[in-house]
Amino acid sequence: MTEISSGGNPTPITPREKKMYEQEYKHGAQLFQKSLQQFVKSDNPYQQEEFHQVMDKALRVLNETAAELNRKALLDQNDKIQKDYAAFNDKPTDNQSFNKLNHDLDQAKKSIG
Repeated sequence: MTEISSGGNPTPITPREKKMYEQEYKHGAQLFQKSLQQFVKSDNPYQQEEFHQVMDKALRVLNETAAELNRKALLDQNDKIQKDYAAFNDKPTDNQSFNKLNHDLDQAKKSIG
């Protein structure tokens, strides 16, 4: 049975949970990247809105799983993704912001292995 910590210290995650969180993180990064690529290809504003919602949810998954794994490298990578995602949202037609965000997502997938 898992103990609930009341002292503010998180209970360590099991190896099984760690693997699950790592898979979730990688899947979130893949989903985000695929939605980003489809968003750029689409000229349908309704489709783009759907892709945007998927990207928002995938970003939430990345943040939650990185926090659970408590890895500074992942948290730092997520900060880059968030900043570049904000830049992309400001200028969705700018190739540079797309490329930076796409690169960040590649790095996120590689950071899990």
